[in-house]
Amino acid sequence: MKLGIYKLFVLTVAISLLSACKKHEYYQRNPNNPSVATPSLLLSNILVQTFTQVYPLDPSLAARHMTYFERPNVFVNYNWSTGSFSSYDILRQVRDMEKNAEDAPLVNYRALAKLMRAWHFIQLTETFGDIPYSQALQALDGNTEPSYDEQESIYAGVLNELEEANTMLDPSLAPILGDIIYNGDVMKWKKMVNTFRLRVLIHLSRREGSTSINVREQFQSILADPGKYPLMESIDDNAQLVYNTSAVDNYYPLYQNNSIPSLAALEKGFVTILKDRQDPRLFEIAEPVTNMPAGVFSSYDGVDAGGTIAEQNDASPSASKIKNRYFDDPVNEPMILIGYAEQEFLIAEAIARGWVTGDAATHYNNGITASMQFYGISQGDIDAYLAQPNVAYNAGNAIELIILQKYISFFMNSGWEPFFEQRRTGIPVLSTGPGTDNGGLVPQRWQYPQSEYSYNEANVSTAVQRQFGGSDNINGVMWVLE
Repeated sequence: MKLGIYKLFVLTVAISLLSACKKHEYYQRNPNNPSVATPSLLLSNILVQTFTQVYPLDPSLAARHMTYFERPNVFVNYNWSTGSFSSYDILRQVRDMEKNAEDAPLVNYRALAKLMRAWHFIQLTETFGDIPYSQALQALDGNTEPSYDEQESIYAGVLNELEEANTMLDPSLAPILGDIIYNGDVMKWKKMVNTFRLRVLIHLSRREGSTSINVREQFQSILADPGKYPLMESIDDNAQLVYNTSAVDNYYPLYQNNSIPSLAALEKGFVTILKDRQDPRLFEIAEPVTNMPAGVFSSYDGVDAGGTIAEQNDASPSASKIKNRYFDDPVNEPMILIGYAEQEFLIAEAIARGWVTGDAATHYNNGITASMQFYGISQGDIDAYLAQPNVAYNAGNAIELIILQKYISFFMNSGWEPFFEQRRTGIPVLSTGPGTDNGGLVPQRWQYPQSEYSYNEANVSTAVQRQFGGSDNINGVMWVLE
């Protein structure tokens, strides 16, 4: 009898405990907060991080659009060292979005995952050289020390992923929710995929004749089949983040930056490029020198970033500062990741290089026009600008004209692309001197993060030896630039 009562007591306690556990688990769940991130929620966060990953001032300083003259600045002085592997944090979210989309299945999200993978892996390899690619993001599977892929294979893999992304994107499928860039417009995403692919191919210009990647053929195939490979048609197709005032996190990144109006100026070489061409974009991006009339080219000047700190300070009172809207308008202008103007310059360059046939002048003019339209410049002023002898397309110096105009169009947008493109082409020549350190050289890359030497030492050391003879330095020349 006592044994029966005891068994009944144990059973009752067990049932009570099980019920209590279930209730406790219930109260741990917030019905208004999903416990598993959906692809749409992950996509929104990925896009925000991708479009805001680069603080716009840093690449502008390194590419000599601007200079920061009050005190030493690593991007002006070219004395940077290690870079960041933070893109892998975003790539882990991309991996999760792709996995969740496979479970759904949601094809368009998987396609965007391929695009985002391609985007971030290209940013990483352009920053460092060889990086973990084929074995990246496998820590949960036990691989915490991924090997480093050679840059050529990374480019080949990324181009394949972009081909797959374009094929997979399908406007007839369910709309893309969580899309803060194109509001679910699948065709605009296809256009971005193919425009970005053209950029990746142009990055290979120095290697076009010495790589297993069919650079010309891929470029030709995209332009030859607009039905399969749609491209951007106007600035309305720009991949850009539009800011708003609904929350502080949605403000333009330089808003209320108190050092910009007093410690930064346009770089003298950049201002000279604009003044020599009577470029009306100067009036949209810069303030006139103090007490000088606006809208008159003689009222604008810059500071030579190659000078000493003392020389730059002495010149600053007579230099143009960035337009006030960049730091006093919370919305200012959209942040372009890649846009129609760049696409047209890419095509013009490919034609000028003989990769494809076509009218390079038309695409060159389209690129300039799109850049000026972004600033609201009138068509009459655009036409007058295009007619100037030092602006009009000339096959004799086509590459210089195209790259210089692309450089102008990149002002305060497109992340590190203006620096990467100047590094690839040498256009324009950037000012160096006593204030720039690094022996007067413009760096070619960043050093690998110290964390790699702590946790993946064998593989990073092998990559450094293979590429740079064992010296992980900022002047090492990566494969794509050889």
